[in-house]
Amino acid sequence: MTDRRGFTIVEVLIAVLVLTVGMLGLVTTAALTTRMIGQGQRYTEASTLASQRFEILRARSCTALADSTETQGAYTVGWTVASADGGKSRVITVTVTSPTGAGTARTDTFTTKRLC
Repeated sequence: MTDRRGFTIVEVLIAVLVLTVGMLGLVTTAALTTRMIGQGQRYTEASTLASQRFEILRARSCTALADSTETQGAYTVGWTVASADGGKSRVITVTVTSPTGAGTARTDTFTTKRLC
């Protein structure tokens, strides 16, 4: 009897199948990670725009605060001002609408309170 070394075709096919399943898992994870990074970038941009708008509104007097909307690039920034505490403060709500990769819009809302 001769001594045969090597792999059988069944062993090779099973190894290829296991490798394929592992690679598909990695590809799925990479796609999910890429999508999450994009979402994080959009949320960072939205929070930066909201922070800038809060600073602009804080520089104004309480009587000069008014609701409005503006567009900055692909983002729409809207804000509302509501009187609170019997007129002693204002609640400012900034809403940033940003595009997503799916073609829909994402809305992030930020709120602060300003004493008058």
